[in-house]
Amino acid sequence: MYERLAEAVLKSGQRMEIGVITAPDAEWRDRIVPFLGHKGEPYASHIQRSHEGALDDLETRYYVGHLQGRVITQVMIAGARGAGILGHVYTLPEERRKGAYQALMAAQMADMPCRGFQLLSLGTGFERPPYWIYHSFGFRGIAPGRGEMRWTAGEDAEAEVFGPGRVVARDARWDDWGFVAWLGLLPVAADEELPRSRVMRLKSRGMMEGAYVRLLLTREQEPGMAVRVLQSEHGATVAWAILAPDAHWFSDVWTLDLHAHPSFAAGLPTLLGSLPWPEAPVASAVTAPAGPKAAALAAGGFTRIARLPAWLRPDDGARRDVSLWIRS
Repeated sequence: MYERLAEAVLKSGQRMEIGVITAPDAEWRDRIVPFLGHKGEPYASHIQRSHEGALDDLETRYYVGHLQGRVITQVMIAGARGAGILGHVYTLPEERRKGAYQALMAAQMADMPCRGFQLLSLGTGFERPPYWIYHSFGFRGIAPGRGEMRWTAGEDAEAEVFGPGRVVARDARWDDWGFVAWLGLLPVAADEELPRSRVMRLKSRGMMEGAYVRLLLTREQEPGMAVRVLQSEHGATVAWAILAPDAHWFSDVWTLDLHAHPSFAAGLPTLLGSLPWPEAPVASAVTAPAGPKAAALAAGGFTRIARLPAWLRPDDGARRDVSLWIRS
């Protein structure tokens, strides 16, 4: 479905119509998919699938600026339940420096309250021109020198989205994408048990935009692989658990990842209790012998078998000891 949002006069004097396409949309598919044809995997799979049918409850919207139907600039917002990702920003080379994307983003950001988005994240190059465009619309970098950025609808938006409440465990879905990205960008506490995800190659803090899509695609091809999340009664995805074959071991060993929003670490035993354990050893590594993750592992039948000195170096550069836990 296409909805007209606004019209903008470019620096060239051209009048550009701005609209939003809610996927799937058969009429616009043959314009959007080729326009973003330069996107490689895993993004290409999501773009194509978003125009083929529903991806769970994920909302995928393509905001476009076009000249009489010819798309010249585009940005995608994908998410659900208040949390989303801003991505796939692209303007045709011959149409750049006319203010096209600036006008498009102004309309897209003005549309966010209508769509219920409270949290948005993105990844870009630090202090490159797009970085400052995003900054002008309220996005802020997560740390000096980093290109990952976050936006909230208000000072209390994050606290409201991640408000306390009951949680339930379920299989991960496409509509968890925005929340998984946000959880990956949370600040790292001094006593946090790392890594956040060995499977998604996230040692500490980072953007999960592509990693989560790749994870869902891999799950389709890996029998027995489990990706489970906790969802709060307010709709927020607040924790993940990933159980996958470990390609780095010579024997039949599986890896377990755990990560939770700090306010919901007490729910980790519930998440572990929902996993379908394989008939093989499962290994998990955390950087503290005592903490919510370690306690959940112990309650879930894991035994701490080793301490690996200075085994993990997160983004702050300070090496941390790692405790290795096994469930057999």
